[in-house]
Amino acid sequence: MPSSKDQFFSADHLKAGLKKRAVKSAGITMAAQGVKLALQLGSLAILARLLEPADFGLVAMVTVFTSLALQMMEGGLSMATIQRDQITHAQVSNLFWVNGALGTGLCLLGILISPLVARIYDEPRLTLVMAAMSLTFLIGGFSVQHDALLRRQMRFKAISVIDILSMAAGIIAGITAALAGLQYWALVISPITMFSTKTIMRWLSARWVPSTMSRGSGVRPLLGFGANLTGANFIGYMATNLTHFAVGYIGGAQSLGLFNRANMLTSIPSSQLLPPIINVLQPTVARIAESPEKLKKIMSSLMGKLALVSTLITITMAVFADWIVVVFLGSEWNDAIPLFRFLAVYSFVQPLASLIAVALVAAGEARAMIVSKFHSLAITAASLVVGSNWGVYGIVLAFSLSGLLIRLPVFLYYASRFLPLTFVELSKPIFPALTCGILTMIIIIWLKGFVEIVNPLSGLLMFVPLCVLVYFFICLAIKPLRLNLFELMASLRFLVSRKF
Repeated sequence: MPSSKDQFFSADHLKAGLKKRAVKSAGITMAAQGVKLALQLGSLAILARLLEPADFGLVAMVTVFTSLALQMMEGGLSMATIQRDQITHAQVSNLFWVNGALGTGLCLLGILISPLVARIYDEPRLTLVMAAMSLTFLIGGFSVQHDALLRRQMRFKAISVIDILSMAAGIIAGITAALAGLQYWALVISPITMFSTKTIMRWLSARWVPSTMSRGSGVRPLLGFGANLTGANFIGYMATNLTHFAVGYIGGAQSLGLFNRANMLTSIPSSQLLPPIINVLQPTVARIAESPEKLKKIMSSLMGKLALVSTLITITMAVFADWIVVVFLGSEWNDAIPLFRFLAVYSFVQPLASLIAVALVAAGEARAMIVSKFHSLAITAASLVVGSNWGVYGIVLAFSLSGLLIRLPVFLYYASRFLPLTFVELSKPIFPALTCGILTMIIIIWLKGFVEIVNPLSGLLMFVPLCVLVYFFICLAIKPLRLNLFELMASLRFLVSRKF
């Protein structure tokens, strides 16, 4: 019989009313994402006007390495805690110390290799930047398990408050530093402040204190699961960020700065809308992973709805790329417009791939993720080699098109071997949404030709709602999309009617 201390780690009570709990949790996190979206857009617009593209490019050269280390810092052990049906205080305590050791080791490693990073890019300033950014590993490593426990218990109110306040603290620190004339150091101070705030708040919210390392806790399977997941994340990160490295290496800090801001802007919809879905799905799918019929039903439904939303976001960004860049970054960032438009294509891929990845991990198929990430890395590398013949623009276009036309179909086919859905069942919900998106894009481009827009903000305020309406009415003509729309609206009505 579990001790009273271990009762804190039980998730059995969450299985009752799981669907309503998941929808309610999604509502809470979606509301929080609205606040975070406003914060992110505000900081993006302000910092783009206070700093130069080369400042962003300089720090982006370092984040190619530091973001990888952040993946390694978790060691896949956060998801191990969330995914495990039964877990004990001793096991989580051992995982806590493993994460702390990983964070400390990566911090020291980052400081040691900082001169090498500077030498790779032939940029001496990167030595201190890399060393300073490495502090985030040390700080973040000691709150990974606290965050995992909050997610395991589906305490999304607390998680949302932590995310908002820590983001706000980092933004305020970054803008203050930029106003003080610290240039690229503002982009270093911001994440350090955010991680520090987040770590403190996770400890205060979780109210869990780990015990010392212990033997015989049964933590070995969790470490094995985490190692497989980390391997998959490592390879996946290489596949995604190989483009960042190629742009910085070939185009330098200026080109990488333009790419970095374009990428940041195109990723805002998925980075703000996807985490609430993924964070709720991780514990939800983990609870039903042993029921193939339930998993199949949920995945089929979610693929259709996610394709519906992702298509609208993608065509909106692609069609209005010029206005969006000028409004949020400023007219001096016009060179980022083609990059933004290319990356908008890839923004369709990421949400769908992330959903399938959640299902694979929740089903305990972390090893399968490693193989799929190898596929992605090989395809990306080949596409970048081809694209490099046309410079930075060729690299980015090759990355985006290969993601849509090759990497996503390959991933869906491979994942179908481990999930209770066939390749056809996984890919079928995508095509109706894409068809409606293409038709909507043609109509909106045609309508734009009849109106001369001087102010980009006015253009967005006029045409984005029109784009949504056109897409909405076209979708109503197709039965599967019509059903998905009605279900989405029903879910929204449920969320609005609830008190969180």
